[in-house]
Amino acid sequence: MKLTSKDQEIVNVFFRQYVDRGYKAVMNAVRLSAEHTDEHRRCIFDVCNTLLKAGVPFWTEVRLQCGCIPDVVCPTHIKPIIEVLCSETPQMFEELKLHKYPSELQDTKRNFIFVDAKVPFEERCIW
Repeated sequence: MKLTSKDQEIVNVFFRQYVDRGYKAVMNAVRLSAEHTDEHRRCIFDVCNTLLKAGVPFWTEVRLQCGCIPDVVCPTHIKPIIEVLCSETPQMFEELKLHKYPSELQDTKRNFIFVDAKVPFEERCIW
């Protein structure tokens, strides 16, 4: 997928500001963690497949400079981070993990999309 110059600039800025430079990130490649449940991994795949069909560039399992590893990073999307929740709720995520993110990313309404892996995936949940 070739990015427009505008999208490439958005991606470049996001990666410069937040992504650990020692980490090799591959665009539109789904990386899965053995530590996640099957339903969590399947939901990540469904999210990424939907983004791919829509032409939205994404990265999975990207280590941020703060040490956090969001499920899906898509800087040119409506919100740059998609978290697939399986054993936790959005409220639990906010209480346990959100404080680890850079302050400018901590606004969940502006920067996060939460997807519940325990319910059948619907593409509209990430738009």
